[in-house]
Amino acid sequence: MIIVAKDGSGDFTTIQAAVDAVPGGGRKPEIILLRMDTYTERVVVNKDNVRIVGEARDRTVITWSACAKDQNPDGSERGTFLSFSVLVTGRNVEFENLTIRNDAGDGRDVGQAVAVYAAGDRGVWRNVRMIASQDTLFCGPLMPKVEADILPRISHAECVESCGDCPVTASRQYFEDCFIQGDVDFIFGPYRCWFERCTLYMNARGGMYTAANTPKDQPYGMVFHACTLTGECAEGMASLGRPWRQYARTLFLECEMDACVSPRGFSDWNAEKPVTDRYGEWRTKGERADQSERHPNQKRLTDEEASVVTIPEVLSGYDGWRPDRRTPTWYLCGDSTMADYPKSSFPMTGWGQALPKLLPENVFVENCAVNGRSSKSFVAEKRLNFIELCLRPGDRLIISFSHNDEKADPMRSTAARTTFPEYLNLYIDAARRQGAEPILATPIPRQHFDENGKLLRTHGEYPAAMRDLAAYRGVRLIDIENACMALFEKLGPDGTNEVFCHVPAGHVNYPDGCSDHSHLQERGAIRVASVFLRLLKGETASEGQYGEASDDMTGLFREEDRLC
Repeated sequence: MIIVAKDGSGDFTTIQAAVDAVPGGGRKPEIILLRMDTYTERVVVNKDNVRIVGEARDRTVITWSACAKDQNPDGSERGTFLSFSVLVTGRNVEFENLTIRNDAGDGRDVGQAVAVYAAGDRGVWRNVRMIASQDTLFCGPLMPKVEADILPRISHAECVESCGDCPVTASRQYFEDCFIQGDVDFIFGPYRCWFERCTLYMNARGGMYTAANTPKDQPYGMVFHACTLTGECAEGMASLGRPWRQYARTLFLECEMDACVSPRGFSDWNAEKPVTDRYGEWRTKGERADQSERHPNQKRLTDEEASVVTIPEVLSGYDGWRPDRRTPTWYLCGDSTMADYPKSSFPMTGWGQALPKLLPENVFVENCAVNGRSSKSFVAEKRLNFIELCLRPGDRLIISFSHNDEKADPMRSTAARTTFPEYLNLYIDAARRQGAEPILATPIPRQHFDENGKLLRTHGEYPAAMRDLAAYRGVRLIDIENACMALFEKLGPDGTNEVFCHVPAGHVNYPDGCSDHSHLQERGAIRVASVFLRLLKGETASEGQYGEASDDMTGLFREEDRLC
């Protein structure tokens, strides 16, 4: 997780710097969390698999003030498509819980001024406010002049010579619980878009909510479902939309429309671009529910016709995309035994680092574990707060502390039977507030054997306190300590040298060697991760299964991860 904070308390002070730092190429979304503030910057998101989350929707603001009438060095106007505040060209980019504005001013003075230019495929926008005047939201491909303007950032989004007459497009956008404000065609473009429970707010100037540019052979353009259409314009001054091109398509399904909406519904652009039956409504509600004065050419969908207009029908495409079904994320909270390590520390590996490669593709793992943290210091550094902002229903919060809680350091130490469970309760409550599942995992044993080869329990009362708390709070417990005690005793002191990080002298990362009795090497991390997953599935906790499963799973690591 990357933290952006203008006051310097995060990883970066600007959003663009954070986006540029994303390495790209990974399947899991890179989370960028924006602390509450106003970020006055033009942002280009040209990386795939990025999730940008604001700390508070109305108080986390990205704003810019470019407009169509701004001038190029040669004195020509820059035009609509270079006026954006945020441009997204990456695939699988999500924005959540923030505001994006273009503050250039009234379109009568400055021309078009785009807040959001959504050019990539599989874009997702949840609980985002988009505010501008003329032309707030454009969902469509790039043009050569835009590609040239954002250099050296390279885009892989669709690109056309002219958006006014572009070919059939494969790109899609999904909007959920968003607030979109503007005037004069303020939602426009050729992409397939689904708007779920969004509010469309017309400025006092009035105009058209939409101006779709759907290609002739493309079955769907913009679909608005369960949305609210309102505004501050005079009664009847807000048209549902007009066709930017002849075969544009826009549908409003089960939407609430107040008196600012025109009784005629849709409007012709001109004689060459009239409203057709590709424009339609179904089960309109509110003050403008009466369709008796609607444009004669627009479609009144029957129940049967409306029933086939679904998110999968409109957006799934060749890849079966379902943005309304979020891929669950497992957030890991813990210490160095769970954390991710760089290649410069190989073969030292946290067991949380091994989890993603043992899981199916329909689960993401966000490993937030950090070396040296206890349940107390993790909270003090606001790491739990940041995770809670990202948690969603269906996610899991996996909590595994003890190693550093046991230490005498006052910044980290907790008492096993008092403050330790009090801090663990904070994690449980945070998960449940967001509809996620909290899971407690007892710590891994240390590699300490007595003279008889019996593994010692070195964590005192901390694992027992976790077990008791899990029973009291009704939380799932994964008892890694007991399961690994059995496995490690079977392996013995010599066998567990292949579990813990023991490295002979001469290793490129450990020239003097390493003999660590607390931290794992790669093979051991895989074993512990497989133990965790078997217990999570409720499988029999036999020693043989753990060892055998771990041996089989070593091949799941990519070769480059093995290199020193």
